[in-house]
Amino acid sequence: MPPRLTQIRLTLLRLTARLTRATGGPPSAAELARAAALTEATISFHLKALTELGLIERTGARGRLILTDQARYAIQDGIPIYGQIAAGAPILAEQTPDHVTPSLDQLLGVKDGDFLLQVRGDSMTGIGVMDGDYVLVRPTPEVLDGEVAVVLIPGENAATLKRVYLFGEEVILISENPDHPRRNYPATDVQVQGRMVARLGLAGPRPLTRRA
Repeated sequence: MPPRLTQIRLTLLRLTARLTRATGGPPSAAELARAAALTEATISFHLKALTELGLIERTGARGRLILTDQARYAIQDGIPIYGQIAAGAPILAEQTPDHVTPSLDQLLGVKDGDFLLQVRGDSMTGIGVMDGDYVLVRPTPEVLDGEVAVVLIPGENAATLKRVYLFGEEVILISENPDHPRRNYPATDVQVQGRMVARLGLAGPRPLTRRA
C-alpha cells in the first residue's frame, strides 16, 4: 500500500519547517525526534514515507531533512510562486504554483546582520523607492561608486539613502529625483552605514517619476 500524508506526517513537516527557521539550517532525524517527543524508530518510519511521497530530502552525512517545494506548499509554509508575469507582451498566467518560496528572508537573500529601514521622502523614486517603502540594508563601512547606501550626514542627527560616489577627498551623494540636488561633503565627514540590497513596497498608485 503506498504511503499517505497522514496528520502526524503533516505535523512532522510543519515541525521540520519550524526547526529549520529556528536553527538556520535543516534538522537531523534525531533532532526532529526530540522535538516531536517520538522515538527515532518511529521518526524513521514516517521519514521513509515522506521521502517516498517526495516531501522530504535527506542530505549530508547526518541525513539532514530538507523540505521540498511540494512539502512547503502542502503545509503553506511560504508564498506560492505562480510562474512568471510579463511586463511587456502578455503571457498566460499560470493557475497552479510552480513552487513555494520558503520565506521572504531566503527570497531576498537576507544574511546575518541585515536590517530594514522605512523610507521617508521621495528622493529615490527614480529607482522605485517610494515614501513608506522598506529597504533591506547590509552593514558595511564602504561601498562601490554608484551603489545606493545608507549614510550619516555630517552635522545632522540622521541618516539618508543616496547613491554614493567618491572623488578624491570628497564624497558626492546623489538622489534619484531631479527635485533633490546632489550633496557634496568631505570624505572624512561621511560615514557609510550599509548598502541597500533590496526594496519592499506595497502595490498601489504611485507617482510618475520625472527625469531630467
